[in-house]
Amino acid sequence: MNRTAESDKVRIHSRKVSIKDPYTIFYISDIHNRLINDQTLAKINDVDAVIIGGDLADRRVTGKKLSENIKRLQTWGAPIYFIPGNNDHEFKPEPIISFLRKKGVIPLSNEWTYLGRSGLTLSGIDPYFSEASIPALLSSQKANILVVHEPAFLTEFPDSVYESYDLILTGHTHGGQIRIFDKGPYSRGRWEDGVRTSYLNSEGYGTSLVPLRLGTAPEVHLIRLTPH
Repeated sequence: MNRTAESDKVRIHSRKVSIKDPYTIFYISDIHNRLINDQTLAKINDVDAVIIGGDLADRRVTGKKLSENIKRLQTWGAPIYFIPGNNDHEFKPEPIISFLRKKGVIPLSNEWTYLGRSGLTLSGIDPYFSEASIPALLSSQKANILVVHEPAFLTEFPDSVYESYDLILTGHTHGGQIRIFDKGPYSRGRWEDGVRTSYLNSEGYGTSLVPLRLGTAPEVHLIRLTPH
């Protein structure tokens, strides 16, 4: 179970969206107290953006370890975006959002941003540091990505809200982390392709409470967006 908790998987997904050029996203969530494995990152090339889907840290994480993880995620020289998770508020001695800004990371707390000149927008819902709200989009002609750490929060808003998004990214559940006879407190992580929207629930990279996994896998995601 300890070995399984460190046996990283690189999941590759693809989606056609309304952009002019291909765009590759590295997505990781629920790092918690793990140090990201350099060998896992070395398997991946040509990343246009890094998105952290929450629980980058918890009360166990030191500033030194967090700084090292950010340094490793900077390996591609791509911009890094952070959407908070429920455990991130435990990080000390200063709020994690201000700590990350000093490291060049771009937090999105009920905000949105353009992903460079790609024709993509990225929005982040944050119910942990402020009241959750859907960030307004400037243009419905763009291809849009939404990130919220905890999938359950998606039910807080009407389904029609999500029609503008081509891709929704979540985490939090760890796929149940420890599953006995394939049963756990949460369902397994998954990627689903819908007619309008693709959805990802990651099983996460680290662990909470105990550093063990059974029947789940620590995973990172390479999402390849290509033009229609």
